[in-house]
Amino acid sequence: MNIDLMNNEFYNTYADSFDKIPFDEALIPLILKHLPVSRCDILEIGSGAGALASWMSKLGHNVICIEPAEKPAKKATEKGLDVRLMRFQDFSIIQKFDGLFAISSLIHIPRSDTPLQIQKMSQLLKREGVAFVSFIEGDCEGYEDPTGKGKNRFFSKFTQDELNILLSSYFSIIEIHRIEVKKMNQSFFLMVLKPI
Repeated sequence: MNIDLMNNEFYNTYADSFDKIPFDEALIPLILKHLPVSRCDILEIGSGAGALASWMSKLGHNVICIEPAEKPAKKATEKGLDVRLMRFQDFSIIQKFDGLFAISSLIHIPRSDTPLQIQKMSQLLKREGVAFVSFIEGDCEGYEDPTGKGKNRFFSKFTQDELNILLSSYFSIIEIHRIEVKKMNQSFFLMVLKPI
């Protein structure tokens, strides 16, 4: 089955379940500490229903959302957000951003395509910009149902050593946090990156 269709079907079905800020306790202090200016231009990759983007917008930031699943994108649009209904792989823009967020979105891109998307992220950031990204810890890819909802999704996983190599050509790692997500029985790396 097509990876994108399978993942979109899941997120369309469970759009309400993902209408919240991911990793909220760990993420919010990181955002406030690292954003380069008080009013930023921000790109969120895989915005879901727009919880994080809406929060950032209310703080005065200008946010563009990328979301490939129709129902979450519609929910984000209803919140007044600027949403592009597409995959990150298909996104193109001249603008550069102060902040880029890819929280639990790159995990759905095949491992073979991840290096190209990391390069693309670096090109979308201003020199003083910052990226917040998360990856699932592991060394494989494939279809799983980690939340036990009876619907598979495609996931790519990386070890910390692999991520260090993947990112090193384009980013410096400013912070890295390992977060246990018990309901998925997975560990995530939450990383703060600066372009080099």
